[in-house]
Amino acid sequence: MWTTLALRLALLIAGLGLVLRLGLPVAPVDAPFRAVLKAYAAPDPSAAAPSNTAETSAP
Repeated sequence: MWTTLALRLALLIAGLGLVLRLGLPVAPVDAPFRAVLKAYAAPDPSAAAPSNTAETSAP
């Protein structure tokens, strides 16, 4: 009985997720969001001076 209930609940949740995914438009990425991603992005390793102690260097 619990297995059947769990399967029905899983199918209901999956169906609701699919309906929401297909029914609601995906918001486009705007310029401020791209700026935040760029600010938190990992620095380009080729731009910095090579060092063998990068993990112990001051940021």
